[in-house]
Amino acid sequence: MLLSIWMMAAACARAETFNYEVTLDVPDAYRSLLESNLNITQWHNNPAMNLAQLERLYEAAPADIRNLLSTEGYFSPRITPSLQQTASGWTAHFSIDPGEPVRVAKLDIQLQGDITQQSLVYDKLLARIRKQWSLKPGSEFLQSDWEAAKRNALKSMLAQQFPTAHMAQSEALVNAESGQVDLTVVLNSGPAFSFGKTTISGLQRYPASVVERLNPIVPGMPYSQAKLLELQSALQDRPYFKSVSVTAETDPSNPDNVPVQVTVTEQASQKIALGLGVSSDNGVRGQFEYEHLNVLNRAWRFKTHLKVETNQDSLITELALPRNAQGYLDSVNAFRERTDIEGETTLRYGTGVKRARLKGRVETTLALQFQTERQSVAGSLGDNRQALSLNYIWTYRNLNNPLFPTRGYIFSAQLGGATRALLSDQDFIRGYLRGVYYYPVGPRDGLIVRGEFGSVLATSREGIPSNFLFRTGGDQSVRGYSYLSLGVKQGDAIVGGRYLAVASAEYDHWLTRSWGVATFYDIGDAADTLPNLKLVSGYGIGARWRSPVGALNLDLAYGQATQSVRLHFSAGVSF
Repeated sequence: MLLSIWMMAAACARAETFNYEVTLDVPDAYRSLLESNLNITQWHNNPAMNLAQLERLYEAAPADIRNLLSTEGYFSPRITPSLQQTASGWTAHFSIDPGEPVRVAKLDIQLQGDITQQSLVYDKLLARIRKQWSLKPGSEFLQSDWEAAKRNALKSMLAQQFPTAHMAQSEALVNAESGQVDLTVVLNSGPAFSFGKTTISGLQRYPASVVERLNPIVPGMPYSQAKLLELQSALQDRPYFKSVSVTAETDPSNPDNVPVQVTVTEQASQKIALGLGVSSDNGVRGQFEYEHLNVLNRAWRFKTHLKVETNQDSLITELALPRNAQGYLDSVNAFRERTDIEGETTLRYGTGVKRARLKGRVETTLALQFQTERQSVAGSLGDNRQALSLNYIWTYRNLNNPLFPTRGYIFSAQLGGATRALLSDQDFIRGYLRGVYYYPVGPRDGLIVRGEFGSVLATSREGIPSNFLFRTGGDQSVRGYSYLSLGVKQGDAIVGGRYLAVASAEYDHWLTRSWGVATFYDIGDAADTLPNLKLVSGYGIGARWRSPVGALNLDLAYGQATQSVRLHFSAGVSF
Protein backbone atom coordinates (compact mmCIF):
# COMPACT_ATOMS: atom_id res chain seq x y z
CA MET A 1 0.00 0.00 0.00
CA LEU A 2 1.33 3.44 -1.01
CA LEU A 3 0.79 6.52 1.14
CA SER A 4 2.03 9.92 -0.04
CA ILE A 5 3.21 12.56 2.38
CA TRP A 6 3.47 15.96 0.73
CA MET A 7 6.31 18.09 2.00
CA MET A 8 6.68 21.75 1.12
CA ALA A 9 9.61 24.01 1.94
CA ALA A 10 10.32 27.62 1.03
CA ALA A 11 13.90 28.61 0.20
CA CYS A 12 15.10 31.47 2.34
CA ALA A 13 16.95 33.14 -0.50
CA ARG A 14 14.05 32.96 -2.97
CA ALA A 15 10.35 33.68 -2.81
CA GLU A 16 9.47 30.58 -4.92
CA THR A 17 8.37 27.33 -3.19
CA PHE A 18 10.34 24.07 -3.26
CA ASN A 19 7.90 21.15 -3.43
CA TYR A 20 8.60 17.47 -2.76
CA GLU A 21 6.84 14.37 -1.58
CA VAL A 22 7.92 11.10 0.06
CA THR A 23 6.16 7.83 -0.74
CA LEU A 24 6.72 4.59 1.20
CA ASP A 25 5.88 1.12 -0.02
CA VAL A 26 6.04 -0.73 3.32
CA PRO A 27 3.79 -3.05 5.40
CA ASP A 28 1.24 -1.08 7.38
CA ALA A 29 2.59 -2.38 10.71
CA TYR A 30 5.75 -0.26 10.31
CA ARG A 31 4.40 2.71 8.33
CA SER A 32 3.74 4.95 11.33
CA LEU A 33 7.21 4.24 12.77
CA LEU A 34 8.92 5.37 9.55
CA GLU A 35 6.64 8.30 8.74
CA SER A 36 7.05 9.78 12.22
CA ASN A 37 10.83 9.35 12.56
CA LEU A 38 12.56 9.52 9.16
CA ASN A 39 14.69 12.66 8.82
CA ILE A 40 13.51 13.20 5.26
CA THR A 41 9.95 13.58 6.55
CA GLN A 42 10.94 15.93 9.37
CA TRP A 43 11.86 18.79 7.02
CA HIS A 44 8.25 19.52 6.22
CA ASN A 45 7.74 23.32 5.90
CA ASN A 46 11.38 24.02 6.69
CA PRO A 47 12.34 27.27 4.85
CA ALA A 48 15.94 26.04 4.41
CA MET A 49 14.84 23.12 2.21
CA ASN A 50 16.28 22.99 -1.31
CA LEU A 51 17.31 20.40 -3.87
CA ALA A 52 20.78 19.90 -2.41
CA GLN A 53 19.33 19.28 1.07
CA LEU A 54 16.77 16.87 -0.39
CA GLU A 55 19.53 14.89 -2.10
CA ARG A 56 21.48 14.66 1.18
CA LEU A 57 18.39 13.45 3.07
CA TYR A 58 17.57 11.02 0.27
CA GLU A 59 21.05 9.46 0.45
CA ALA A 60 20.81 9.10 4.25
CA ALA A 61 17.25 7.70 4.27
CA PRO A 62 18.12 3.98 3.70
CA ALA A 63 20.40 3.99 6.76
CA ASP A 64 17.66 5.72 8.78
CA ILE A 65 15.17 3.08 7.66
CA ARG A 66 17.52 0.25 8.68
CA ASN A 67 18.08 1.79 12.13
CA LEU A 68 14.35 2.22 12.73
CA LEU A 69 13.43 -1.29 11.57
CA SER A 70 16.18 -2.78 13.75
CA THR A 71 14.19 -1.69 16.82
CA GLU A 72 11.44 -4.01 15.58
CA GLY A 73 13.86 -6.92 15.09
CA TYR A 74 14.51 -6.49 11.33
CA PHE A 75 18.23 -6.17 10.58
CA SER A 76 18.29 -7.14 6.86
CA PRO A 77 15.65 -5.07 5.09
CA ARG A 78 15.76 -4.75 1.32
CA ILE A 79 15.35 -1.10 0.31
CA THR A 80 14.91 0.18 -3.23
CA PRO A 81 15.06 4.01 -3.40
CA SER A 82 14.32 6.35 -6.27
CA LEU A 83 14.29 10.13 -6.69
CA GLN A 84 12.45 11.66 -9.65
CA GLN A 85 11.39 15.10 -10.78
CA THR A 86 7.69 15.51 -11.51
CA ALA A 87 5.50 18.28 -12.86
CA SER A 88 4.73 19.46 -9.32
CA GLY A 89 8.22 19.04 -7.83
CA TRP A 90 10.27 16.03 -6.68
CA THR A 91 9.25 12.54 -5.46
CA ALA A 92 11.44 10.39 -3.20
CA HIS A 93 10.13 6.81 -3.24
CA PHE A 94 11.27 3.95 -1.03
CA SER A 95 10.18 0.35 -1.60
CA ILE A 96 10.88 -1.57 1.62
CA ASP A 97 10.79 -5.29 2.34
CA PRO A 98 11.58 -5.73 6.07
CA GLY A 99 12.64 -9.36 5.54
CA GLU A 100 12.59 -11.89 8.39
CA PRO A 101 12.94 -10.79 12.03
CA VAL A 102 15.96 -11.98 13.96
CA ARG A 103 15.36 -14.45 16.78
CA VAL A 104 17.13 -15.01 20.06
CA ALA A 105 19.64 -17.85 19.73
CA LYS A 106 21.52 -17.74 23.04
CA LEU A 107 20.87 -16.15 26.42
CA ASP A 108 23.63 -15.68 28.99
CA ILE A 109 22.69 -14.11 32.36
CA GLN A 110 25.43 -13.64 34.93
CA LEU A 111 25.43 -12.27 38.48
CA GLN A 112 28.41 -10.55 40.12
CA GLY A 113 29.11 -8.85 43.44
CA ASP A 114 28.43 -9.90 47.03
CA ILE A 115 25.58 -12.15 45.92
CA THR A 116 28.16 -14.71 44.78
CA GLN A 117 29.05 -15.23 48.46
CA GLN A 118 25.49 -16.40 49.22
CA SER A 119 24.97 -19.52 47.17
CA LEU A 120 21.35 -20.09 48.19
CA VAL A 121 20.32 -16.50 47.44
CA TYR A 122 22.38 -16.58 44.22
CA ASP A 123 20.73 -19.73 42.89
CA LYS A 124 17.21 -18.63 43.84
CA LEU A 125 17.52 -15.14 42.33
CA LEU A 126 19.21 -16.36 39.13
CA ALA A 127 16.44 -18.95 38.65
CA ARG A 128 13.77 -16.27 39.16
CA ILE A 129 15.39 -13.87 36.67
CA ARG A 130 15.67 -16.60 34.05
CA LYS A 131 12.08 -17.70 34.58
CA GLN A 132 10.74 -14.14 34.27
CA TRP A 133 12.98 -13.23 31.32
CA SER A 134 10.64 -12.48 28.39
CA LEU A 135 13.12 -12.78 25.48
CA LYS A 136 13.71 -16.50 25.65
CA PRO A 137 15.62 -18.40 22.92
CA GLY A 138 13.47 -18.73 19.83
CA SER A 139 11.48 -15.54 20.39
CA GLU A 140 11.56 -12.53 18.06
CA PHE A 141 13.96 -9.81 19.15
CA LEU A 142 12.37 -6.41 19.79
CA GLN A 143 14.28 -3.46 21.23
CA SER A 144 11.42 -2.57 23.58
CA ASP A 145 11.26 -6.14 24.90
CA TRP A 146 15.04 -6.18 25.33
CA GLU A 147 14.98 -3.01 27.44
CA ALA A 148 11.98 -4.21 29.48
CA ALA A 149 13.61 -7.58 30.20
CA LYS A 150 16.76 -5.87 31.48
CA ARG A 151 14.75 -3.50 33.69
CA ASN A 152 12.76 -6.36 35.20
CA ALA A 153 15.91 -8.37 35.88
CA LEU A 154 17.49 -5.41 37.68
CA LYS A 155 14.28 -4.79 39.68
CA SER A 156 14.37 -8.38 40.93
CA MET A 157 17.82 -7.77 42.40
CA LEU A 158 17.06 -4.28 43.74
CA ALA A 159 14.03 -5.62 45.64
CA GLN A 160 16.27 -8.00 47.58
CA GLN A 161 19.13 -7.07 49.91
CA PHE A 162 21.02 -5.38 47.08
CA PRO A 163 19.51 -1.86 46.70
CA THR A 164 22.60 -0.51 44.85
CA ALA A 165 22.65 -3.24 42.20
CA HIS A 166 23.37 -2.08 38.65
CA MET A 167 23.71 -3.35 35.12
CA ALA A 168 27.41 -4.10 34.61
CA GLN A 169 27.10 -5.22 30.99
CA SER A 170 24.40 -5.81 28.39
CA GLU A 171 25.02 -6.86 24.80
CA ALA A 172 22.82 -7.95 21.91
CA LEU A 173 25.12 -9.45 19.26
CA VAL A 174 23.21 -9.66 15.99
CA ASN A 175 24.15 -11.91 13.08
CA ALA A 176 22.11 -10.47 10.23
CA GLU A 177 23.06 -13.26 7.83
CA SER A 178 21.80 -16.06 10.09
CA GLY A 179 18.94 -13.98 11.50
CA GLN A 180 20.02 -14.69 15.07
CA VAL A 181 20.97 -12.64 18.11
CA ASP A 182 22.97 -13.67 21.17
CA LEU A 183 22.07 -11.87 24.41
CA THR A 184 24.46 -11.28 27.32
CA VAL A 185 23.47 -9.62 30.59
CA VAL A 186 25.75 -9.13 33.60
CA LEU A 187 24.18 -7.78 36.83
CA ASN A 188 26.39 -6.55 39.66
CA SER A 189 24.65 -6.84 43.02
CA GLY A 190 26.98 -4.50 44.88
CA PRO A 191 27.21 -5.05 48.66
CA ALA A 192 24.56 -6.94 50.65
CA PHE A 193 22.68 -4.55 52.96
CA SER A 194 21.10 -5.24 56.36
CA PHE A 195 18.61 -3.25 58.44
CA GLY A 196 19.53 -1.39 61.61
CA LYS A 197 17.38 0.40 64.18
CA THR A 198 14.12 2.16 63.32
CA THR A 199 13.78 5.83 64.23
CA ILE A 200 10.34 7.49 64.44
CA SER A 201 9.73 11.23 64.03
CA GLY A 202 6.55 13.29 64.00
CA LEU A 203 4.78 11.67 66.96
CA GLN A 204 3.18 14.10 69.39
CA ARG A 205 -0.26 12.76 70.28
CA TYR A 206 0.17 9.02 69.90
CA PRO A 207 2.59 6.60 71.59
CA ALA A 208 5.46 5.04 69.62
CA SER A 209 3.82 1.64 70.12
CA VAL A 210 1.36 2.54 67.34
CA VAL A 211 4.29 2.22 64.93
CA GLU A 212 6.33 -0.38 66.79
CA ARG A 213 3.47 -2.90 66.93
CA LEU A 214 3.27 -2.89 63.13
CA ASN A 215 7.00 -2.86 62.35
CA PRO A 216 8.15 -6.11 60.68
CA ILE A 217 11.77 -4.90 60.50
CA VAL A 218 14.23 -6.35 63.01
CA PRO A 219 17.82 -5.02 63.29
CA GLY A 220 20.22 -7.34 61.51
CA MET A 221 17.71 -8.78 59.03
CA PRO A 222 18.56 -8.57 55.30
CA TYR A 223 17.46 -5.37 53.57
CA SER A 224 14.19 -5.71 51.65
CA GLN A 225 12.18 -3.15 49.73
CA ALA A 226 9.09 -5.26 50.41
CA LYS A 227 9.53 -4.83 54.18
CA LEU A 228 9.77 -1.04 53.85
CA LEU A 229 6.63 -0.94 51.71
CA GLU A 230 4.84 -3.32 54.08
CA LEU A 231 5.48 -1.02 57.04
CA GLN A 232 4.49 2.11 55.12
CA SER A 233 1.27 0.51 53.83
CA ALA A 234 0.35 -0.77 57.31
CA LEU A 235 0.81 2.69 58.85
CA GLN A 236 -1.10 4.43 56.05
CA ASP A 237 -4.05 2.11 56.66
CA ARG A 238 -4.26 3.18 60.29
CA PRO A 239 -6.50 6.13 61.22
CA TYR A 240 -3.79 7.87 63.23
CA PHE A 241 -1.79 9.47 60.40
CA LYS A 242 -2.37 11.90 57.54
CA SER A 243 0.86 10.91 55.79
CA VAL A 244 3.64 8.35 56.28
CA SER A 245 7.15 8.05 54.85
CA VAL A 246 9.43 5.04 55.44
CA THR A 247 12.99 5.31 54.09
CA ALA A 248 16.43 3.76 54.50
CA GLU A 249 19.69 5.34 53.32
CA THR A 250 21.63 2.94 51.08
CA ASP A 251 25.27 3.99 51.08
CA PRO A 252 27.44 1.30 49.39
CA SER A 253 30.34 2.20 51.67
CA ASN A 254 28.27 1.38 54.79
CA PRO A 255 25.84 -1.46 53.96
CA ASP A 256 25.56 -2.97 57.46
CA ASN A 257 22.81 -1.99 59.94
CA VAL A 258 21.22 0.66 57.71
CA PRO A 259 18.96 2.87 59.89
CA VAL A 260 15.26 2.99 58.99
CA GLN A 261 13.52 6.36 59.25
CA VAL A 262 9.75 6.56 59.79
CA THR A 263 8.28 10.06 59.43
CA VAL A 264 4.60 10.62 60.17
CA THR A 265 2.09 13.47 60.18
CA GLU A 266 -0.62 12.84 62.76
CA GLN A 267 -4.39 13.10 62.48
CA ALA A 268 -6.42 14.93 65.12
CA SER A 269 -7.23 12.57 68.00
CA GLN A 270 -10.97 13.36 68.08
CA LYS A 271 -13.43 13.60 65.20
CA ILE A 272 -17.15 14.27 64.79
CA ALA A 273 -19.06 13.43 61.61
CA LEU A 274 -22.65 14.20 60.63
CA GLY A 275 -24.53 12.75 57.69
CA LEU A 276 -27.87 12.86 55.88
CA GLY A 277 -29.13 10.50 53.21
CA VAL A 278 -32.08 8.78 51.64
CA SER A 279 -32.77 5.38 50.09
CA SER A 280 -35.85 3.60 48.80
CA ASP A 281 -35.22 0.74 51.28
CA ASN A 282 -34.94 2.70 54.53
CA GLY A 283 -36.23 6.16 53.70
CA VAL A 284 -34.62 9.29 55.16
CA ARG A 285 -31.42 8.71 57.12
CA GLY A 286 -29.54 10.85 59.62
CA GLN A 287 -26.37 9.82 61.40
CA PHE A 288 -23.90 11.06 63.99
CA GLU A 289 -20.44 9.62 64.67
CA TYR A 290 -17.88 10.47 67.33
CA GLU A 291 -14.40 8.94 67.36
CA HIS A 292 -11.55 9.28 69.87
CA LEU A 293 -8.29 7.79 68.60
CA ASN A 294 -6.20 8.02 71.76
CA VAL A 295 -8.15 6.89 74.80
CA LEU A 296 -5.97 6.97 77.97
CA ASN A 297 -3.04 8.03 75.73
CA ARG A 298 -2.67 4.40 74.60
CA ALA A 299 -3.98 4.78 71.03
CA TRP A 300 -7.14 2.88 71.95
CA ARG A 301 -9.97 3.85 69.61
CA PHE A 302 -13.42 4.66 70.95
CA LYS A 303 -16.23 5.10 68.46
CA THR A 304 -19.95 5.70 68.89
CA HIS A 305 -22.28 5.69 65.91
CA LEU A 306 -25.94 6.75 65.97
CA LYS A 307 -28.08 6.16 62.88
CA VAL A 308 -31.79 7.01 62.58
CA GLU A 309 -33.83 5.92 59.56
CA THR A 310 -37.52 5.79 58.73
CA ASN A 311 -37.89 2.09 59.55
CA GLN A 312 -34.92 1.42 61.83
CA ASP A 313 -32.40 3.06 64.14
CA SER A 314 -29.24 1.89 65.88
CA LEU A 315 -26.65 3.00 68.42
CA ILE A 316 -23.28 1.22 68.42
CA THR A 317 -20.27 1.87 70.65
CA GLU A 318 -16.90 0.22 70.21
CA LEU A 319 -13.50 0.26 71.90
CA ALA A 320 -10.68 -1.10 69.74
CA LEU A 321 -7.01 -1.75 70.47
CA PRO A 322 -4.34 -0.74 67.93
CA ARG A 323 -3.85 -3.29 65.16
CA ASN A 324 -0.83 -5.51 65.89
CA ALA A 325 2.05 -6.60 63.62
CA GLN A 326 0.11 -9.67 62.50
CA GLY A 327 -2.71 -7.41 61.31
CA TYR A 328 -5.28 -8.31 63.99
CA LEU A 329 -7.65 -5.67 65.33
CA ASP A 330 -9.29 -6.61 68.65
CA SER A 331 -12.35 -4.77 69.92
CA VAL A 332 -15.27 -4.87 72.36
CA ASN A 333 -18.67 -3.41 71.53
CA ALA A 334 -22.21 -2.80 72.75
CA PHE A 335 -25.29 -1.96 70.69
CA ARG A 336 -29.00 -1.17 70.61
CA GLU A 337 -31.07 -1.61 67.45
CA ARG A 338 -34.75 -1.11 66.65
CA THR A 339 -36.44 -2.18 63.40
CA ASP A 340 -40.01 -1.87 62.11
CA ILE A 341 -40.16 -3.60 58.74
CA GLU A 342 -43.08 -5.39 57.04
CA GLY A 343 -45.10 -5.70 60.24
CA GLU A 344 -42.28 -7.10 62.36
CA THR A 345 -40.91 -4.86 65.10
CA THR A 346 -37.75 -5.84 66.96
CA LEU A 347 -35.69 -4.28 69.72
CA ARG A 348 -32.24 -5.78 70.24
CA TYR A 349 -29.56 -5.14 72.86
CA GLY A 350 -26.20 -6.82 72.86
CA THR A 351 -22.49 -6.81 73.54
CA GLY A 352 -19.56 -8.72 72.13
CA VAL A 353 -15.87 -9.06 71.39
CA LYS A 354 -14.37 -9.24 67.93
CA ARG A 355 -11.06 -9.99 66.23
CA ALA A 356 -10.71 -8.76 62.63
CA ARG A 357 -7.87 -8.99 60.15
CA LEU A 358 -7.25 -7.65 56.67
CA LYS A 359 -4.33 -9.26 54.87
CA GLY A 360 -4.02 -8.55 51.18
CA ARG A 361 -7.31 -9.45 49.54
CA VAL A 362 -8.59 -11.54 52.44
CA GLU A 363 -10.59 -10.13 55.35
CA THR A 364 -11.56 -12.32 58.32
CA THR A 365 -13.67 -11.65 61.39
CA LEU A 366 -14.21 -13.83 64.46
CA ALA A 367 -16.89 -12.54 66.85
CA LEU A 368 -18.46 -13.71 70.11
CA GLN A 369 -21.72 -11.88 70.82
CA PHE A 370 -24.53 -12.01 73.37
CA GLN A 371 -27.86 -10.42 72.48
CA THR A 372 -31.46 -10.25 73.65
CA GLU A 373 -34.37 -9.42 71.36
CA ARG A 374 -37.99 -8.45 71.89
CA GLN A 375 -40.16 -9.14 68.84
CA SER A 376 -43.66 -7.89 68.04
CA VAL A 377 -45.56 -9.21 65.03
CA ALA A 378 -48.63 -7.51 63.56
CA GLY A 379 -51.64 -9.83 63.79
CA SER A 380 -49.73 -12.51 65.71
CA LEU A 381 -47.89 -13.28 68.93
CA GLY A 382 -44.38 -11.93 69.35
CA ASP A 383 -41.45 -13.52 71.12
CA ASN A 384 -38.51 -12.76 73.42
CA ARG A 385 -35.20 -14.36 72.39
CA GLN A 386 -31.59 -14.44 73.38
CA ALA A 387 -28.42 -16.05 72.03
CA LEU A 388 -24.72 -16.28 72.78
CA SER A 389 -23.29 -16.86 69.30
CA LEU A 390 -19.87 -17.46 67.81
CA ASN A 391 -19.53 -16.29 64.22
CA TYR A 392 -16.77 -16.40 61.61
CA ILE A 393 -16.74 -14.36 58.38
CA TRP A 394 -14.26 -14.86 55.51
CA THR A 395 -14.24 -12.42 52.56
CA TYR A 396 -12.05 -12.37 49.46
CA ARG A 397 -11.91 -9.31 47.21
CA ASN A 398 -10.28 -9.20 43.78
CA LEU A 399 -11.47 -6.06 42.01
CA ASN A 400 -9.83 -3.71 39.53
CA ASN A 401 -11.44 -0.73 41.30
CA PRO A 402 -13.05 -0.82 44.77
CA LEU A 403 -15.36 2.15 44.05
CA PHE A 404 -16.30 1.42 40.43
CA PRO A 405 -15.47 -2.23 39.72
CA THR A 406 -15.73 -3.50 36.15
CA ARG A 407 -13.61 -6.64 36.45
CA GLY A 408 -13.11 -9.16 39.24
CA TYR A 409 -15.15 -10.70 42.00
CA ILE A 410 -16.03 -10.67 45.71
CA PHE A 411 -16.86 -13.79 47.69
CA SER A 412 -17.93 -14.06 51.32
CA ALA A 413 -18.70 -17.04 53.55
CA GLN A 414 -20.20 -16.91 57.05
CA LEU A 415 -20.55 -19.65 59.63
CA GLY A 416 -21.96 -19.27 63.14
CA GLY A 417 -24.24 -20.72 65.75
CA ALA A 418 -25.39 -21.02 69.33
CA THR A 419 -26.45 -23.71 71.83
CA ARG A 420 -29.03 -23.89 74.59
CA ALA A 421 -26.25 -25.00 76.93
CA LEU A 422 -24.75 -21.48 76.80
CA LEU A 423 -27.26 -18.65 77.38
CA SER A 424 -29.27 -19.32 74.20
CA ASP A 425 -32.95 -20.15 73.62
CA GLN A 426 -32.32 -22.40 70.62
CA ASP A 427 -29.64 -24.68 69.17
CA PHE A 428 -28.75 -23.57 65.65
CA ILE A 429 -25.98 -23.45 63.07
CA ARG A 430 -26.12 -20.72 60.43
CA GLY A 431 -24.29 -20.68 57.10
CA TYR A 432 -24.36 -18.00 54.43
CA LEU A 433 -22.61 -17.57 51.06
CA ARG A 434 -22.59 -14.55 48.78
CA GLY A 435 -20.66 -13.72 45.63
CA VAL A 436 -20.54 -10.98 42.98
CA TYR A 437 -18.73 -11.32 39.66
CA TYR A 438 -17.90 -8.42 37.32
CA TYR A 439 -17.16 -9.27 33.68
CA PRO A 440 -16.28 -6.56 31.11
CA VAL A 441 -17.90 -6.88 27.69
CA GLY A 442 -15.95 -4.46 25.55
CA PRO A 443 -14.79 -0.99 26.59
CA ARG A 444 -18.26 0.39 27.47
CA ASP A 445 -20.27 -2.64 28.59
CA GLY A 446 -20.20 -5.00 31.54
CA LEU A 447 -22.04 -7.93 33.07
CA ILE A 448 -22.64 -8.25 36.83
CA VAL A 449 -23.70 -11.64 38.21
CA ARG A 450 -24.70 -11.95 41.88
CA GLY A 451 -25.80 -14.88 44.01
CA GLU A 452 -26.46 -15.72 47.65
CA PHE A 453 -27.60 -18.71 49.64
CA GLY A 454 -28.28 -19.10 53.35
CA SER A 455 -29.40 -21.84 55.66
CA VAL A 456 -30.08 -22.17 59.40
CA LEU A 457 -29.97 -25.71 60.75
CA ALA A 458 -32.40 -25.89 63.67
CA THR A 459 -35.53 -27.76 64.71
CA SER A 460 -37.51 -24.52 64.47
CA ARG A 461 -37.02 -20.81 63.90
CA GLU A 462 -38.57 -20.14 67.30
CA GLY A 463 -36.09 -18.72 69.79
CA ILE A 464 -33.60 -17.63 67.11
CA PRO A 465 -32.95 -13.85 66.97
CA SER A 466 -34.25 -12.31 63.75
CA ASN A 467 -30.83 -11.16 62.50
CA PHE A 468 -29.84 -14.83 62.12
CA LEU A 469 -32.90 -15.60 59.94
CA PHE A 470 -33.45 -14.56 56.32
CA ARG A 471 -35.66 -12.10 54.48
CA THR A 472 -34.99 -10.54 51.10
CA GLY A 473 -36.28 -7.97 48.62
CA GLY A 474 -35.23 -4.40 47.93
CA ASP A 475 -32.46 -2.34 46.34
CA GLN A 476 -29.58 -4.73 47.03
CA SER A 477 -31.37 -8.07 46.60
CA VAL A 478 -34.54 -8.71 44.55
CA ARG A 479 -35.63 -5.49 42.90
CA GLY A 480 -39.33 -5.00 42.17
CA TYR A 481 -40.26 -5.78 45.79
CA SER A 482 -40.22 -3.66 48.92
CA TYR A 483 -37.43 -3.97 51.47
CA LEU A 484 -37.37 -7.40 53.17
CA SER A 485 -40.89 -8.19 51.96
CA LEU A 486 -40.00 -11.73 50.83
CA GLY A 487 -40.01 -14.16 53.74
CA VAL A 488 -42.34 -16.13 55.99
CA LYS A 489 -45.93 -14.95 56.39
CA GLN A 490 -46.90 -14.71 60.09
CA GLY A 491 -50.13 -12.93 60.98
CA ASP A 492 -50.10 -9.66 59.07
CA ALA A 493 -46.29 -9.52 58.93
CA ILE A 494 -43.35 -10.97 57.01
CA VAL A 495 -40.72 -12.49 59.29
CA GLY A 496 -37.45 -14.29 58.69
CA GLY A 497 -37.09 -17.93 57.66
CA ARG A 498 -34.35 -20.53 57.78
CA TYR A 499 -33.55 -20.61 54.04
CA LEU A 500 -32.56 -18.02 51.44
CA ALA A 501 -31.74 -18.15 47.73
CA VAL A 502 -31.11 -15.12 45.48
CA ALA A 503 -29.61 -14.71 42.02
CA SER A 504 -29.18 -11.66 39.80
CA ALA A 505 -27.82 -10.72 36.38
CA GLU A 506 -27.28 -7.12 35.27
CA TYR A 507 -25.96 -5.70 32.01
CA ASP A 508 -24.53 -2.16 32.09
CA HIS A 509 -23.77 0.11 29.14
CA TRP A 510 -21.82 3.32 29.78
CA LEU A 511 -22.83 6.25 27.59
CA THR A 512 -19.99 8.39 28.97
CA ARG A 513 -17.28 7.86 31.59
CA SER A 514 -19.75 8.83 34.33
CA TRP A 515 -23.23 8.00 33.07
CA GLY A 516 -24.67 4.65 32.08
CA VAL A 517 -27.85 2.60 31.67
CA ALA A 518 -28.63 -0.92 32.88
CA THR A 519 -31.04 -3.77 32.44
CA PHE A 520 -31.39 -6.48 35.07
CA TYR A 521 -33.17 -9.65 36.15
CA ASP A 522 -33.38 -10.70 39.82
CA ILE A 523 -34.86 -13.85 41.33
CA GLY A 524 -35.08 -15.03 44.93
CA ASP A 525 -37.05 -15.86 48.06
CA ALA A 526 -36.75 -16.67 51.76
CA ALA A 527 -38.73 -19.42 53.49
CA ASP A 528 -38.75 -21.56 56.60
CA THR A 529 -38.40 -24.86 54.72
CA LEU A 530 -36.80 -25.75 51.40
CA PRO A 531 -40.09 -26.95 49.81
CA ASN A 532 -41.64 -23.56 50.60
CA LEU A 533 -38.82 -21.67 48.87
CA LYS A 534 -40.76 -20.26 45.90
CA LEU A 535 -38.47 -18.05 43.83
CA VAL A 536 -40.04 -14.86 42.49
CA SER A 537 -38.58 -12.60 39.83
CA GLY A 538 -38.13 -8.91 39.28
CA TYR A 539 -36.70 -7.16 36.24
CA GLY A 540 -36.34 -3.73 34.75
CA ILE A 541 -34.06 -0.93 33.65
CA GLY A 542 -31.90 1.59 35.47
CA ALA A 543 -29.56 4.56 35.35
CA ARG A 544 -26.00 4.59 36.69
CA TRP A 545 -23.83 7.51 37.81
CA ARG A 546 -20.18 7.29 38.89
CA SER A 547 -20.34 10.15 41.35
CA PRO A 548 -17.38 11.61 43.28
CA VAL A 549 -18.50 9.66 46.39
CA GLY A 550 -19.20 6.32 44.68
CA ALA A 551 -21.70 4.60 42.41
CA LEU A 552 -25.34 5.79 42.48
CA ASN A 553 -28.08 3.58 41.05
CA LEU A 554 -31.67 4.43 40.07
CA ASP A 555 -33.76 1.40 39.02
CA LEU A 556 -37.32 0.96 37.77
CA ALA A 557 -38.29 -2.65 38.46
CA TYR A 558 -41.36 -4.80 37.85
CA GLY A 559 -42.14 -7.45 40.47
CA GLN A 560 -43.78 -10.31 38.63
CA ALA A 561 -45.31 -11.89 41.75
CA THR A 562 -46.97 -8.65 42.86
CA GLN A 563 -47.52 -7.31 39.33
CA SER A 564 -46.35 -3.89 40.45
CA VAL A 565 -43.62 -1.43 39.55
CA ARG A 566 -41.19 -0.03 42.13
CA LEU A 567 -38.54 2.68 41.99
CA HIS A 568 -35.25 1.77 43.72
CA PHE A 569 -32.44 4.12 44.66
CA SER A 570 -29.16 2.85 46.10
CA ALA A 571 -25.55 3.92 46.52
CA GLY A 572 -22.33 1.92 46.39
CA VAL A 573 -21.32 -1.52 45.18
CA SER A 574 -23.95 -4.19 45.69
CA PHE A 575 -22.44 -6.59 48.21
